[in-house]
Amino acid sequence: MTRETGIRMVKGAAAVLSGLLLWVAFPPQAQTDSAWLALAPLFLVIRHCTPKGAFGWAWLGGLVFWVLTLGWFSAIIKNDGPWPLVVLGQVALSAWCALFLAVYAYASARVWQWAGEASGWRRVLTVSVADPLVWAGTEYARGCLFSGFAWNFLGVSQVSNLPLIQIASVTGVYGVSALLVLANGAAASVMERVAAACVARLQRRTADGGQGTGAGGRALRSAESYVPLALALGCWVWGIERVSGWKRAESKAAEWRIALVQPNSPCIFAINDDTMKTQLELLLNQTRLAGAAQPDLVVWPETAVLGSVPYEQQTMKLIRDGAAAAGSPLLTGTLEIERIKVSPEAAEGMLFYNAAWLFSATGETMGRYRKQHLVPFGEYIPLDKRLPFLQRFAPTGVSCTPGHDPSVLHLTKAAGQTLAMGPLICFEDTVSGLSRNAVRAGATVLVLMTNDAWFNGSIEPEQHLNQSIFRAVENGVPMVRAANSGVSCVVDPVGRVRRLESAQGAVADFSGFLVTPVAVPERPLAAPYTRWGDWLLGIPGLVAVLLLTACGLTAARRKTANSQQPKQSDLRLS
Repeated sequence: MTRETGIRMVKGAAAVLSGLLLWVAFPPQAQTDSAWLALAPLFLVIRHCTPKGAFGWAWLGGLVFWVLTLGWFSAIIKNDGPWPLVVLGQVALSAWCALFLAVYAYASARVWQWAGEASGWRRVLTVSVADPLVWAGTEYARGCLFSGFAWNFLGVSQVSNLPLIQIASVTGVYGVSALLVLANGAAASVMERVAAACVARLQRRTADGGQGTGAGGRALRSAESYVPLALALGCWVWGIERVSGWKRAESKAAEWRIALVQPNSPCIFAINDDTMKTQLELLLNQTRLAGAAQPDLVVWPETAVLGSVPYEQQTMKLIRDGAAAAGSPLLTGTLEIERIKVSPEAAEGMLFYNAAWLFSATGETMGRYRKQHLVPFGEYIPLDKRLPFLQRFAPTGVSCTPGHDPSVLHLTKAAGQTLAMGPLICFEDTVSGLSRNAVRAGATVLVLMTNDAWFNGSIEPEQHLNQSIFRAVENGVPMVRAANSGVSCVVDPVGRVRRLESAQGAVADFSGFLVTPVAVPERPLAAPYTRWGDWLLGIPGLVAVLLLTACGLTAARRKTANSQQPKQSDLRLS
């Protein structure tokens, strides 16, 4: 084996190791401490690679992580989904998400070419500023590009570390990711220095260029290490105060009793007339039991009624019966149909919306919300509005149309207190901009209705919850989640969770209900992210990524062009 082959094997092993350590940091393992060192092996590869090489190794590590962390895709097959499409979807999505880690590596390697190998202010800037900024930019791009897939950002791994995640109220989840990149960069610097000292000792000489002797002590004192760690520690201390501040204010906030109903209806592929009848009866029975606690609001999950509104009278009757059984207003997910005419001569057409409708205790409509961020290949097929024949391939049987506004819904108690709800449906809790827009429009509580039955028996519901928690922290408001089969719970403004659990301690794949008080502050906790959004970190990071990538590609093309030009000596000979 040649030396070059050995080096390639080491780099490949380091990339794969980072992918595995990242996977361990998220559910089902949820070893959150792993995220603080997971990227260090890959960072060492990036620092000692060409940008092109870093791109390839990072894509390999990213592919390992994404294939494993999206293992819940296989649950769709168990729930009667089409296995060829499921396998293709998992592999294609994993390869796509890994591409963003590869772009990060390319841009980072460009910066490290500028920083050099010797210790100095360039390296400190790269570890403390450039790498975290570029990482945030690639996460932002993944959450936006081609409708986005904002799932398991690096910072989400720290969802149980309440003090640390409070920085999301300023920078969004990208800030927590940046802190982890800081820590991983510091760890990589320590590893470099220790390795250099070991080599120097073996060669019986003292390493120069700032490496020095006593590598262990000097590495910890290095600015490359203590500056990033000091920043992370400062954010953690500040987060402790924010959590304590909410605990003091919680008792003064208005209290609303909210009932969350989880019917555990089967996946759409397994529903038939018999199961539909059974599930609707279960839904009403659970609501009747929850109503005994006299809640201020009952929330049913996404598409809970298994029918459409407002023209399907049987579905409308079911909803009114539910509101009457609860003795309180009812917010339910449903399929909404809108009849339209393109022109007076044209036949009447229909638009379909995945929607949330609010009904009073006596069954009157009080407001609605239409889902804005639709899931491609789930709720619609791309280009199906231009090519109508594609609509027949939609898994739900209809092709939905997106809504266009946050539609804050209001509910008033007899005492005069008003609850302003910002509804979200399905995976909309992964899109930070939707929650932020709802709060900016006046929402004091976020209400998510979801149906994770597609992934029954998998870890997906737990991962899905972790994305939701950040929406509450980012905006300083509580969130309630009603899941058909998932995690029904309440998340407070600093990320603490109260879940519906079965007698066996399960949080998904069972039917039940949760009636719980929710403290809703008159005004959200201070959260600059609601106002400034991604202009603080995500968008500047994206600009940095684009500039570094563009400069790198331009330099590579120029180098290729120069290498292809004949030398002057060759011209003279000719």
